Amino acid sequence: MKYGILLVALLLMACSNVQKSDIDEFIIDPNIKNEVEKYIVDKPEYASFGDMEVYNNSIYVESFENDNLLLSSTDFSRKAPFKSFYYWNNDTLAIAGAFGLFGGTGFYIKIVDNKATLFHLLSADGSPSYAYNATDDFIFKLEVPCTDTKIVLSEMPDSTKKQLIYGYVEFKSADFYSGSNESLEGEKSKRKKMRNNMKIYFKSGFVKFN
Repeated sequence: MKYGILLVALLLMACSNVQKSDIDEFIIDPNIKNEVEKYIVDKPEYASFGDMEVYNNSIYVESFENDNLLLSSTDFSRKAPFKSFYYWNNDTLAIAGAFGLFGGTGFYIKIVDNKATLFHLLSADGSPSYAYNATDDFIFKLEVPCTDTKIVLSEMPDSTKKQLIYGYVEFKSADFYSGSNESLEGEKSKRKKMRNNMKIYFKSGFVKFN
């Protein structure tokens, strides 16, 4: 549970009824639960993370380094540990999910008045590893703007109840930079320009913050 709290701290630094918003596509569809269950596998060993949902999830990603395709895994056949949760901050619903148990790569959704914003979430483990711009210092967490976005949720959760919600996101991230502030003596720290296209199925449990 100690590691679950650490992950939350890093991430915080956040009949079908169709609802449109300023995102490309935002849909409420209870049937998405059936799709999600085809792509995720629960693991008993992840129970120690408490209210945060942790499970093995299928991967769809196209990763670009300096505008060249670095990695492509687009058939959902590979699986990796994935964590996800949602919480309320007054009238704002925040949903986060990321591959990786400590740090991670995934998404962050912010919904206010049924208007949704989707970001590509990157959270470093150990040392600051990400930057928004080529000349910025590296930091632990980024929320990178996205295009070609789609969000599907099984429902809008009730802020007074503890629920399990299911969903799907897809996006193409803007450019960001990865590397480290740390370097060998006399060697300039190297950074890479990156961007990711992702599709992610997920389920999220409610987490309450004091």
